[in-house]
Amino acid sequence: MRISTTVLLWIILTLLTLLLIFSVYLTILRLLEKRRLLQEANYVQRSKVHWMNYLFYNQDWHEDMVPKTLQEKRAAERLLVKFLNSVYVEGTREKIYLFAERYMASYYRKMLASTEWSHRMNGLYRVIDFRLIELAENHLNKWSNRNVRNAEEKYYLSLLKITVGRTTALDLVKQDEVEFSEHQNRALLLKLNQKDLNSLIDNYDYLPHASKLALIDVVGEKNYIQYQDFFVKQLEIEERSELRIRMLKSLELMGFIQDFHPFVSFLSSPFWQERMLASRIVGMFPLRESQQYLLPLLEDQTWWVRSTAAKAIAKQKEGISVLLNYQLKTEDRFAKEIIDEQLLKEEAIAL
Repeated sequence: MRISTTVLLWIILTLLTLLLIFSVYLTILRLLEKRRLLQEANYVQRSKVHWMNYLFYNQDWHEDMVPKTLQEKRAAERLLVKFLNSVYVEGTREKIYLFAERYMASYYRKMLASTEWSHRMNGLYRVIDFRLIELAENHLNKWSNRNVRNAEEKYYLSLLKITVGRTTALDLVKQDEVEFSEHQNRALLLKLNQKDLNSLIDNYDYLPHASKLALIDVVGEKNYIQYQDFFVKQLEIEERSELRIRMLKSLELMGFIQDFHPFVSFLSSPFWQERMLASRIVGMFPLRESQQYLLPLLEDQTWWVRSTAAKAIAKQKEGISVLLNYQLKTEDRFAKEIIDEQLLKEEAIAL
């Protein structure tokens, strides 16, 4: 089938026209984006001095601080979030909340009313960040009888309830009607005071699984050594390996263990993660006490366990000599290899 010259020219002309339209479209988008960035930059430039005066020198807000266009509101939002996350001067947060309530509430009200999930979520984030109580109450009332299927939106609606005082982070962590993710539970736990953490520890057996995991991690990361005895006792009765591994990791993070003997049994655990973490804890103690437990691990079937034991021995005084002596005595190929690996690492560090 042959195509006439006229048809071919029309096809080429059509393609060129489409290409031209697309190029014009991209150019317009770039110009609009450039204009948007310029407007946002102009807002920041003209208002930054007034923000400093308002936040740190107790001056009233200036007219130049008030965002009037959509672009200026986006720029103001970024400034407010930046201040919230980086400025901890007494009274600063309250000033930010007051400004957001007066000049940004209408912006977030429109976002919360959007049919697009992403817009609603962005609105929820900022209502929580800026503690816009009236807006939060109205949104909760609007959604009280609706079935929220999205897990993330359900979580942030729960945070709204905390914001307005309808519930507490403690109640949310303890409930099992709504299963939050481990990450979400961690965020809730970080909001708790010492009294609430004590309550969770006291009710540990009744917590949902994800809440237990989050609680164990937060205790270790925050170095709450006052819960060390509880974890040690819980290790003896805990049946789930995942929870035992988290507890061992949390105890290791604390960095100060009173007695390593409760962890000796885990050196022969069928789970290599437990053997590895227990070897780290036992390795915190002097070799005169720990080497009889660490040396056999140099022959462990798992490389991670062998490597951890070798490292724990090598870092201590006379540790290199202990490794060399064991290498001469053992007939285990894996033990000889892991000792050679550790000795090479020590030589590299020394250089």
